[in-house]
Amino acid sequence: MPRLAELGRKFVLQGGTQYNLAAVKAQVDYIKNRVPGAEVRVHPHCGEAGAIGAALEARRQVAQRGQSRFIGLESAIHLEYTARTDAATRCSFCDNHCARTFIDTRTPQGTTSRYIAGFSCEKGTVESREAVVALNQTRKRLKARYPNLVDYEAGAVFRHSHNPAPLPAADSPIDDEVVSRIWFGCGPVRRRPMRRGFVRSSEAANARRAKLRIGIPRVLNHYMVAPFLRTYLESLGIGARNIVFSDASSEELWREGGKYGSVDPCFPAKVTLAHIHQLLHAKQARHPLDVIWFPCITHTATFLSHIMGASTCPVLAGTPEVARAAFTKEHDLFAAAGVTFIDRALNFELPMLLRQQLFDAWGEHLGITADENDWACGQGWAAMAACDHDLQTRGRTLLDQAVSENHLVLLMLGRPYHDDPGLNHEVLEEFQALGYPVLSLRAIPKDPAWLEPLFRDDLHSGRIADVFDICDVWPENYSVNSAQKVWAAKFAARHPHVAVVDLSSFKCGHDAPTYGLIDNILSTSRTPFLALHDVDANKPGGSIKIRVKTFAYALERYWQQSAAGGEEVSVPRHTASG
Repeated sequence: MPRLAELGRKFVLQGGTQYNLAAVKAQVDYIKNRVPGAEVRVHPHCGEAGAIGAALEARRQVAQRGQSRFIGLESAIHLEYTARTDAATRCSFCDNHCARTFIDTRTPQGTTSRYIAGFSCEKGTVESREAVVALNQTRKRLKARYPNLVDYEAGAVFRHSHNPAPLPAADSPIDDEVVSRIWFGCGPVRRRPMRRGFVRSSEAANARRAKLRIGIPRVLNHYMVAPFLRTYLESLGIGARNIVFSDASSEELWREGGKYGSVDPCFPAKVTLAHIHQLLHAKQARHPLDVIWFPCITHTATFLSHIMGASTCPVLAGTPEVARAAFTKEHDLFAAAGVTFIDRALNFELPMLLRQQLFDAWGEHLGITADENDWACGQGWAAMAACDHDLQTRGRTLLDQAVSENHLVLLMLGRPYHDDPGLNHEVLEEFQALGYPVLSLRAIPKDPAWLEPLFRDDLHSGRIADVFDICDVWPENYSVNSAQKVWAAKFAARHPHVAVVDLSSFKCGHDAPTYGLIDNILSTSRTPFLALHDVDANKPGGSIKIRVKTFAYALERYWQQSAAGGEEVSVPRHTASG
């Protein structure tokens, strides 16, 4: 926890680890260093403390349910069982082939049952393919009933969903301006409006563009700007099927292509090399690519106000250059595959600059005119607006439904690339399967009139200038994605039907300064939240599932007691490194 002292001054150590006095000494030193004057005690029955807690919870649930399925102490004492772990017990329902243990029990009354242990997903809980099919059908029903807008967004931003308007005919009248300086170029700028004809490229250039195939890695801030990138190319005559994105991140994709040098500890940046490998090889197999486009995105557009800037993470902005170096270090693998690699910088904060950057990157290669480039940029922005409108409409429906039906929605605080199921480790699907709808940061409605009631007190007190101002909690904000996470935490703190899952990748220097801010915002409002930081420091599948179930249970208790008007229960507030 960023501020351990918030838990109080009295700490109890429990668990079998406390029989190791060296471990106890290390924990006591750590706590007293973080919380001066802390009183630290070891539970008198530390090895059994968890079992005692489970027994107390079982008694509570039985009292609530009115009946128990416990077979009785006498039957439990004389219970017979066998445990088997061999080739026959291995799970065969996916390529992992997890080792499982079958525990068969028999009561004195002759009742038998089997418990399966050791599985890493729900497929391991069953023994037949029919049962797996039933599990999948149940999961589909849950996904339909409890939408996951993070998963929806991860697919929607890369799909062809916006039909760009056709390019104007040659010499069609358009409005323009003549820009000049007086006093021999040293004086103020003069802008004189004019009307002229639209300039089109040649038919030969149009025909060439129609045959081009362009690959784009499904990585990093492309999860934010992909609608623009796709529509820009489509507006210039590149066929929708000729714009090829790599697959979502996965262990298989990483095993196949994660063999190129990268010194940065950021896994989302490292995995981009595997995406480019897939574009160069798997996506080339039947229909070769002509270009791989991986722009250095230095700034992005943002809905926030009064911020210091809209710069992106410099590690992510520089990753395309790292990729170029990795694939040309010993041999130019792009040239060997007949592919042109384009990584020119793009600034989505300044639309006029962006137009020039795109023309510099593509003008000669595509044979386009400046007018065609500007038109395509306009269509790209329209696609971005349409995507945002779709997501925010779905988000508002989700939140309105939560209020009308009185249930919780989980909001994911993360960077754009955390939409990638391979980088969020499908943790949100686990919550979805437990009956929690999931909201993405981008899907939060951005209508000021809709947000105003949530921020009314801060607006009237003058703490903030408008609903998108975060200067009251982070005046020195500098990173656009981190700033948006902080704003989303403020939103969650003010919406009574929102809980939070905060994701951050290993060694994320831009997110680190926000850990304490977000913790303080959500703790002050008593908003339930689960912080999964350094989430990809190792393979976190099993530990994440445990935390998901723990947090889901705490959410259930929190909501029950809140609905009953009782005191709110504590919810997990910890950082997990996997």
